[in-house]
Amino acid sequence: MKINLRMALSAAFLLVSTQVLATSYKIPLAHESLIGQVQYSYAGSGDTSTKVAQRYDIGYNALKKANPHLNVERMFPTGASLTLPTQHLLPNQAREGIVINLPEMRMYYYLPKENQVLTYPIGIGKIGKNIPIEKTSITKKTKDPVWVPPEDIRDFNLETNGIVLPQVMPPGPDNPLGPYAIYMKIPTYLIHSTIFPESIGKRASFGCVRMYESDIKQFFPIVEGGIPVAIINSPVKVGWQNNRLYMEAYAPLEEHNAAYNASIPGMVNIISGAAKNQDTLVDWQAVSYIAQERDGVPHDIGIKIAS
Repeated sequence: MKINLRMALSAAFLLVSTQVLATSYKIPLAHESLIGQVQYSYAGSGDTSTKVAQRYDIGYNALKKANPHLNVERMFPTGASLTLPTQHLLPNQAREGIVINLPEMRMYYYLPKENQVLTYPIGIGKIGKNIPIEKTSITKKTKDPVWVPPEDIRDFNLETNGIVLPQVMPPGPDNPLGPYAIYMKIPTYLIHSTIFPESIGKRASFGCVRMYESDIKQFFPIVEGGIPVAIINSPVKVGWQNNRLYMEAYAPLEEHNAAYNASIPGMVNIISGAAKNQDTLVDWQAVSYIAQERDGVPHDIGIKIAS
């Protein structure tokens, strides 16, 4: 049965209660990049980083960097102020299909023929276990998948936790893939739900891309085989909005810590490229601050000078 995209999305959004599902944003004009707004709130009684992150559909890493005054490993004090990093610059590598930015730990999905983009926080691979940085595509999707643990995961669990994993794990509450799995052309690497929601926004998997179950429940019906996937490594994003230049920075992946695009000269090059053919006044002091803080929030760093 063919699913009507608008009906599927509308139904998904009506399910929102305390859980904020991914918002659908109108794709900005080709020369602009900013979506969403930073939000501010207060912690409620019993709030933890996992509860707040799921409520506002952000990851652990994003919540931690945006709220350095809070100990995200403990229950938040009731009434504590919260900065919610729900504003983003679209990656400039592609504006079609699925774009997975590993340092950001966030995924973007450009809805076919809809001029809309959805964005979701994700969990990614541990150091040395990351998904390959390349272009691929979706091949199939499975509800209630069976999990066949790869040998490296079986060895890790045995050596680290003394757990002997079964050769095949059927669907159920203990299956780490959760109820939804989406497969790509890259063998053994999946986009899937997780029974560990606290791992979203962390380097926790063996390479697979993890999503909150509430997010993938929305995402699963509207993604199909053949959709392109770009897996990218962009710790620094720069883009325009209303003649103002913005910059958003993240800590680089540990195995790419020395990458040029994560360095100060690399940032200058990215900014210069974005300002090419534009008369732009750049606040280089702000750039230096963002390079140090890398708080994952878009900051205004320049303005186009009227000619």
